[in-house]
Amino acid sequence: MRTPLITEIQRFCLHDGPGIRTTIFVKGCPLHCPWCHNPENIQVKQEFYFHANKCRGCGQCVGACPSGACTLDHGDGKGTRREATHCTSCLQCVSACRFGALEVVGKAISLDSILQEAVSDRIFYQNSGGGVTISGGEPLLHPEFTHDLAYRLKVQENLHVAIQTSLFAEWEAIAPLLNHVDLFIVDIKSLDPERHRQVIGGSLQTILTNLDLLLKAGAQVRIHLPIIPGINDTDLDFELYAAYLGQFADGLIGVDILPYHSYATEKYRQLGRNYQFLGIPDLSSQQVAPLAHALRLQGIREITLGGMGGSTAAGKSGGYKPLEQRRDPLPRPVHLPQGKGVVVTQL
Repeated sequence: MRTPLITEIQRFCLHDGPGIRTTIFVKGCPLHCPWCHNPENIQVKQEFYFHANKCRGCGQCVGACPSGACTLDHGDGKGTRREATHCTSCLQCVSACRFGALEVVGKAISLDSILQEAVSDRIFYQNSGGGVTISGGEPLLHPEFTHDLAYRLKVQENLHVAIQTSLFAEWEAIAPLLNHVDLFIVDIKSLDPERHRQVIGGSLQTILTNLDLLLKAGAQVRIHLPIIPGINDTDLDFELYAAYLGQFADGLIGVDILPYHSYATEKYRQLGRNYQFLGIPDLSSQQVAPLAHALRLQGIREITLGGMGGSTAAGKSGGYKPLEQRRDPLPRPVHLPQGKGVVVTQL
């Protein structure tokens, strides 16, 4: 099994599932959302951040770079520039930097080490109804690793396991996780098939089919709706979301509306990438309130703005049930609404 690079193991998370959690971020994603708030997790390979405030302009990175991608910025007599098209990610510049201005993004960590870190906060999970969340990037891009990690967390360590995913994968990569994952947190970024293909990448049909199969299998699913200016923030987009998700109202744990924010702007600069949403103002809760209202009218049991947060009482998980307490798989057929921008899934 090839273990993916890990960008971060973040402890004491409050927005990646119920209770206090540890979130494991794997590197690599098959989609290319231009607003991605974790751009360091898109590429599978190692990269590096450039922290301009730590650079002393010594030029050591320039001398170490074999491809000529690093040059001194003579505009202010300090700092370096990196030409991304020339960079081969050899990371020799990172090794040459003595001041911590260059930082590797993505590290090889053994599965045993990941588990050791994850279980170290067991007492906090037990007292808050929390657990471990596998995120990214896209964990399903690394199905064997994700399955093994979920298995060991659930079966060997008896922890609550969640996975954050776009569901853009073959069903064969998802099905084995049904026995080891307590909660699937699924991003639905658009219900317009053509926009999804052009802007986000990947097949919307694949994602919606997998969501349908998850719910029919009785999986616990929570939906994340990132609302992005110019992508999915119109009244029509809101109507489509409400109509589509309303079909699953009895099966969904809840829906989290995530208004666009610009917190990742600095990450793009540090990675040497252009950020297409530079200067776009953040969306306010008032701007997405009509979507929350439309979802409520469809009978969605729990709706949040900005994602669920905070710990729950000991032994409780805000309505989440561990695998052994789940109800039977949904017996009813699931019908998707027909109309513009919605894919009808035939199963």
